[in-house]
Amino acid sequence: MTRISTDFGHPLTPESKKLVDEVRAKLKEKIHPQFDTDFNIYRFIINSERLHKKEKEVVDFAVKALNNHLRIRRAFKLDTDRVKTFDENPVFTKNLMPRGDIQVDMVDKHNRLMWYIDYASVTVETLAHTEKSSSSVKFQFWQFEYMLRLVMAQEAKTGKLSGLHHIIDMAGYEINPFTMLFVSSGTMSYYTQLFHYENFPELVSPGSMVNIARWIWLPYKLIKPVMPAGFADRFILHDSSFYPALKEEVGDEHIPVSLGGKNTEIKCIPAIKKSEDEYWKPKDNVLLDSLESIHVHARKKKHIRVDVNEVGKKISWYFRTDGDVYFGIFFVEGSGETIEEAKKEKKEEIDTEEMEMVYPYWKLTAKLVHERDELVCEKTGRYYLVFGNEHSWLTKRGVDLIVNVEKGDSKMRIHADNSQTVATIEF
Repeated sequence: MTRISTDFGHPLTPESKKLVDEVRAKLKEKIHPQFDTDFNIYRFIINSERLHKKEKEVVDFAVKALNNHLRIRRAFKLDTDRVKTFDENPVFTKNLMPRGDIQVDMVDKHNRLMWYIDYASVTVETLAHTEKSSSSVKFQFWQFEYMLRLVMAQEAKTGKLSGLHHIIDMAGYEINPFTMLFVSSGTMSYYTQLFHYENFPELVSPGSMVNIARWIWLPYKLIKPVMPAGFADRFILHDSSFYPALKEEVGDEHIPVSLGGKNTEIKCIPAIKKSEDEYWKPKDNVLLDSLESIHVHARKKKHIRVDVNEVGKKISWYFRTDGDVYFGIFFVEGSGETIEEAKKEKKEEIDTEEMEMVYPYWKLTAKLVHERDELVCEKTGRYYLVFGNEHSWLTKRGVDLIVNVEKGDSKMRIHADNSQTVATIEF
């Protein structure tokens, strides 16, 4: 199967509907009724159709990807918590990124909602120096989920596959050493994979960069070889002669004046660059001196186990790293093993694929801004705080951390060897 069985702007074909039914029938994870639409499932199938030729391979790949996404949706409560709008999302209320609103009353000829952004004010270093990595990812999940709901509304209204046609104006955007590090280190590639392929495939398609400068071809060429099939079709570069191609997709009245169109209402709120004095800095030396150090070897995971025997207990953690690591929390029912048994377990790899994900497993960098968060336990059982370094082939990662469990006046510190002491450090 080398072609896409349904194009944007069309109802699902019988072939696509058959694939959707097969994928839905094979799902292991529960799918929330609100998210369970044929179009949402088909978006994962499109990704698979680009990569595989045989129908079985298409279905199996889509099932695996969708199961992974459903685990994250449940851990992040995307289907049960109220979705944050752009007006409520800190990435925009704090002016960390430029904001361009989705034009819900403007579609291109393929039923895709128009979304314009001016990138001249983007400063990657501001976001990296002022927000935890986990917060940055969380804010973007809220953004993509809100955008998905708008697309779902368009599909419910028209009965046709929709998405976002994203126009990114690169005029005035300047590169700096931090941006090049963001690209060359693989961080940009990771976020592109995380949002545009693994969790919200085909939601933003295409993403057209217009008014590009010549230097942009360098980072584009760096990430292109490591991106999935179809990347060049979904993320398209245009120089200043972009207008004819854009006009083929949407009328003048739906193109902002800033790009040569006739629409005076479409605006973009720029991001605001922070000064170095506003960057996050650690202030509690007592806390930093009390951190316990562990190492996660290349291609390995390391975990800290917390047994919870009472609903409502809170697990809190603080850590810094010397590089990027994966971190998440997984849950299984049952507890009560001895410390000796726990130590034995720590020498063995645990199978997180068979556990419930209760805190999303993401790649984080707690070097510029340290990580601090908490989880209120809604079930009794065993919680695993997992640090992963599977992405590194040679380099181990260092993590300095503290983990506390508390409820009321009872506060205990959980150490890396699963021993416990009375918690004396607040964070």
